[in-house]
Amino acid sequence: MNKEIIESFFISNGTEYDADQIDQIAITQPSIYEVIRVINGVPLFLDDHISRLQLSAASLDTELQTLLTSITSDINRLIKINNDPDKNIKLMVFNLEKEVPDYIICFIKSSYPSREQYSQGIHSILVHAERDNPNAKIINNQLRETVNQKLEEYAAYEALLVNNRGEITEGSRSNLFFVVHGKIYTAPAQDVLIGITRKYILEACSNLKLEVIEQPIPFSMLDYAEGAFITGTSPKVLPIATIEERELDSSNNGIVKNILAEYDSILDLYIRKHK
Repeated sequence: MNKEIIESFFISNGTEYDADQIDQIAITQPSIYEVIRVINGVPLFLDDHISRLQLSAASLDTELQTLLTSITSDINRLIKINNDPDKNIKLMVFNLEKEVPDYIICFIKSSYPSREQYSQGIHSILVHAERDNPNAKIINNQLRETVNQKLEEYAAYEALLVNNRGEITEGSRSNLFFVVHGKIYTAPAQDVLIGITRKYILEACSNLKLEVIEQPIPFSMLDYAEGAFITGTSPKVLPIATIEERELDSSNNGIVKNILAEYDSILDLYIRKHK
């Protein structure tokens, strides 16, 4: 945790601490978490993140209802005491066996795609792995370390996960969409971590009258997809230029461009409403 934290202060169980006190907090496993992007002092889609946190807790037979008001208040307080940085917040809940679990909220090192990556697309690789519980956002250090090693080895931005049935499900830290014959394909909700951005991408597609098909994504779809993109808190909507050796002209695909623009409109409206 001490390698991730940035800014001057963090909050744990309602108490403010200086960042250099982070080692005083012992975070036990299993723990659940959310990463929330802040823009112009607004924590994006906060209610959605809190709802997903509750679902993750429920999957581990943990109840968070008594904490939710405090957590929401502390997220907004953390932003203010750190002077509204446009970065990501990490919220972790741990000691889940306690009647009232513990939590910590802090700003973390935040990396966003460059203009070049948006305009040209990113390189991705395939990794044969799947989450034990796809619908729960549970810290899995082993999977993260394995993926990070491969990303570094192949100079890739993201790893696309392939399950034991040979289906491409999601990115290691993102959701995944393909464009095929003017339609949008993505893995079924039960097979992936349901990203907050994913929800609003589906809304953007609806606004654009695009048909979205949720089905298992066979490996063969790589041979005829016209474009592909990942979505997530940090990348928003990011075109994929290559999957292993396969090239895709995603950044020039009109449908991908329209989805990116529509999502940005949804984002701007949310910020204006919550400013």
